[in-house]
Amino acid sequence: MSQILKQNKFLLSSLVITIVLAGMTFGNIPAPPVPQGVQTVNGTTFNFSDYYSLTHEQIALYNYLTSIIVNEPVNSFENWAADQFWGYLHYMFAFSQYVLASVFETTPGYRTEFYEEPAQQLIQKMNTTTADYGNESIEYIEWLYRGFEVYHWPNATDTNDLYVGDYRGPANIMWTGHYALMETLYERSFNTGDYIDEITWFVRDWNNSLTTDGFGNPQEGGIWGTGLIPCEPYIVFSQCNSIPIFTTELYDNLYGTQWMESGMWDYGLNFINTVMHEYYGLFIDGYFVQRPIGATISTTAPEVVPNPAIDIHTTDGRPKDNAYGTAWALTFLEYTQPELSIADYGLFMDTYGVDVSAEQMYLVGSQNNIGNFGDVDGMLGTFFASVLANQRGDYVTRDRLQNFLTGAYNKVWSADGREMYYDTSALLDFLKPVTAGFKIWSTVPVTVRDLGDARPVGFWDWPYISAADDENIWVYQAEWDAANEAFILNIKVDETATLTFSNFDSTPTAFAYGSTFSEFVASGDDYTLTLAPGSYNLVIIEGGI
Repeated sequence: MSQILKQNKFLLSSLVITIVLAGMTFGNIPAPPVPQGVQTVNGTTFNFSDYYSLTHEQIALYNYLTSIIVNEPVNSFENWAADQFWGYLHYMFAFSQYVLASVFETTPGYRTEFYEEPAQQLIQKMNTTTADYGNESIEYIEWLYRGFEVYHWPNATDTNDLYVGDYRGPANIMWTGHYALMETLYERSFNTGDYIDEITWFVRDWNNSLTTDGFGNPQEGGIWGTGLIPCEPYIVFSQCNSIPIFTTELYDNLYGTQWMESGMWDYGLNFINTVMHEYYGLFIDGYFVQRPIGATISTTAPEVVPNPAIDIHTTDGRPKDNAYGTAWALTFLEYTQPELSIADYGLFMDTYGVDVSAEQMYLVGSQNNIGNFGDVDGMLGTFFASVLANQRGDYVTRDRLQNFLTGAYNKVWSADGREMYYDTSALLDFLKPVTAGFKIWSTVPVTVRDLGDARPVGFWDWPYISAADDENIWVYQAEWDAANEAFILNIKVDETATLTFSNFDSTPTAFAYGSTFSEFVASGDDYTLTLAPGSYNLVIIEGGI
């Protein structure tokens, strides 16, 4: 990924200057806070502030982001304004899916097509192939266009050696890792079973790459001798491998397998934490296991391989580093190695953080290029660091980073008030979905680390909203309180809307501030509730009083 970023360095560098010169946009008045009441029903007190909640702006940003996902064919990328940034598209789809998964987990009792459709669409867009769509496919844009498909190992041109040039692996972890995690998070969110077989195939393929010579014969360090899988031929990155590591953890938790316990990632994790960590005490940016091929830019390639990528800002041969890769890796590796990742957080912020004011800060791209105000790696690092800070509970730092990222841009609301985005058009339209996604991801209460666990036991039998007039409602809170056997619903209704609830065994009753508000209407095995325009804090009890 790091090589792709360099193509757009000067465009993105101007973003940093724009933000600082523009300062805060004072016309950006926050949306009103979501009302969260306290009420007692049948002797039990329910404080709505005790439950996860979305804000009005988070939902509006979600509505904007998902509108550009679903309102175009799977092989069209026009809504992303990525003409100059085609190499980012598969990352955009992947990280958007991670954003959506965090939203879904914040309101786990709300699972309508309004949530499921964009998640499904992102997977389909990510998996567009040349066989189906020719050059209008991620396979072409991300792999074939750059000449990565014609190579073998260890001799790239020797057809008698192991073939590793297939788009779906074994070497393309910058696609296979993200694609498999997108599918696995979809299954975590909706439990359809549609992708289990494909996810399983990827996990087994990774295991073969990590623990054998590629032909199935055991080999320490796997095919590439690092216990890791290349992203760009032939470079391994800690951040890229953090994605399949996290996927393997989640897969084990969902389906009761023991791939992590089998040790398939042990060699690679040790390599990340020693060889790729020892020079700076933070992760280096890339380790070449062979000379680069295809369109991979080799300005950072060492004279002798295997060896770390070389820093281009100094002349002493020190390893390359960057802010975004470290922030990304720390975020996803925290589930597997929390002590190490948490211990690195303070050093990371101290190393890369730059104060602009009491309210704003940003990250430099490299600790070896502190004076470069417009470094593209720093721009991405600032985005990813805001997500990491949120996960660490460092909300002061998170807010300062987000103020820097969004403070210069006006909030633009759609005519119907349903969607919002930050107007980055004066610089780049491409940044609209980027900014929207990271703003959600860095502020929701559910973090990447939270998503590594499976749903609680019994979750799929709990009552939930299975259908609704989604275009008329704002669902801030929707959660089954299993301990108190009550459904918590905090909702704003713009126009009369009907909600369908599934998994109630008998007719439920809705309470508002301790008093009976409404009974439900049976509809087959489900129950419906119709709400007039207004805002509601409802506690829904099966059977009522």
